[in-house]
Amino acid sequence: MPTVECFGIEQVKREARSVVTVGSFDGLHRGHRLILAALQEEARARAGSTTVVTFEPHPQLVLKKSGQPPLQILTSAEEKVALLREIGIDRVVVIPFTLEFSQTPSATFVRDILYHKIGMQAIVIGHDHGFGKNREGDVATLTALGRELGFAVRELPPYQTGDTVVSSTQIRQALLRGEMAQANDWLASSYQLACKVVAGEGRGKHIGFPTANLQPLNPDKLIPANGVYAVVAELSGEKFGGMMNIGVRPTFAGTARTLEVHLLDFDRNIYGQRLDLHFIARLRDEKKFDAIPDLIAQLRADREASLRVVQAELGGP
Repeated sequence: MPTVECFGIEQVKREARSVVTVGSFDGLHRGHRLILAALQEEARARAGSTTVVTFEPHPQLVLKKSGQPPLQILTSAEEKVALLREIGIDRVVVIPFTLEFSQTPSATFVRDILYHKIGMQAIVIGHDHGFGKNREGDVATLTALGRELGFAVRELPPYQTGDTVVSSTQIRQALLRGEMAQANDWLASSYQLACKVVAGEGRGKHIGFPTANLQPLNPDKLIPANGVYAVVAELSGEKFGGMMNIGVRPTFAGTARTLEVHLLDFDRNIYGQRLDLHFIARLRDEKKFDAIPDLIAQLRADREASLRVVQAELGGP
């Protein structure tokens, strides 16, 4: 059954056997997937359907305090819905998050939206779940309302690997350190970045490695640490291997941070088009070379390394 996508409460039709979970689900990491697996299990046991309620933009972007650095998100709303569709969630409700909405009391949110509007018969939540005005609502709030209204509450423990509790914050920190393998493992998928191809200076073409210069479509998305990465790029449904550089291009005395990708065995004009990048592996730090021939030699080695990584990811000779 295809996923039903509701953008705004007004699009929601009540389904009396809804098993619900609520959260930002930034990254849809292994901890989130544990909750979603339990959600599907509960729905099967109750002959019901699964509903994920999430928010756009991320609440922390709306509630940011003065002087606080803006949150760098792991997944856009579009990416989140696509991942939930892949997982097989029956319905995704995306609620526009505003300052006005943030003042909704927790009991009102549960009673009016989750229970009466959505039709919740059970809710599955993580161990640290807080909701409503000032995050005043918690599992005790849900349990009390469940007794009153007649819905069940299931709380799950955190997902841990060793001593580490997997969280969106941990993944952001790993990406900012350039620890792509660790981040992808916690995400249970490759980190994604949707970009538009924009005009560049054309230096790559002159040295035999033409690149597409990139501008992220969502300005709030986290950009991984500077360096060279093996990536898979999606262009209108087609997949291509590539090597991507994030940094200031120190060999050319650059100062502005740029994103550019060299697509392997590719020769098309794609200016203005959308590329969806999937980061597979980090190959090395960004380096300054004393001479252009040294840079070219390194790029050749990077290309071979990227080709090996991409072939292992996509399959092929």
